[in-house]
Amino acid sequence: MRTVSLIGILCLTAGCYNYNPLTTPSPEPGTYVAVTLTDPGSENLARSLGPNAFVLRGRYLGDSDQGMLLSVSSVETKRGIAQPWEGETVTVPADAVASMDVRRLAKGRSILLAGIGAGGLVVTTVAFSLLGGGTAPNVCPKQPCIPNKQ
Repeated sequence: MRTVSLIGILCLTAGCYNYNPLTTPSPEPGTYVAVTLTDPGSENLARSLGPNAFVLRGRYLGDSDQGMLLSVSSVETKRGIAQPWEGETVTVPADAVASMDVRRLAKGRSILLAGIGAGGLVVTTVAFSLLGGGTAPNVCPKQPCIPNKQ
């Protein structure tokens, strides 16, 4: 039963996500976002992000006087190379932002992933006869069986 519960939890946490354009003026703090930088913004932030930064991914923390606060989890360069970060906070000026997308759960693909996982579990269980379809062990290999009395 624990195995089935664990697999169910893993399927839910390993869901598929899409990035959709932001539909509100500002996302809720804690929302996972992808911020695409302008060329001048990339140049201005090169000192803190590294050269050729193009897309910042991380959690939106809020706004400050200098711009948007972002807890960065990765920086993608213009060449498409993603560099992992450890959640360092970066201030992104408003004029450095070309676009901002919000990460949302892709329900259809996540359900498909969960279905494939559950189907794989069923196939594996049947294939290895883990449902208890075996025979009872022979406790008395020699006939007649005389219980041991003490």
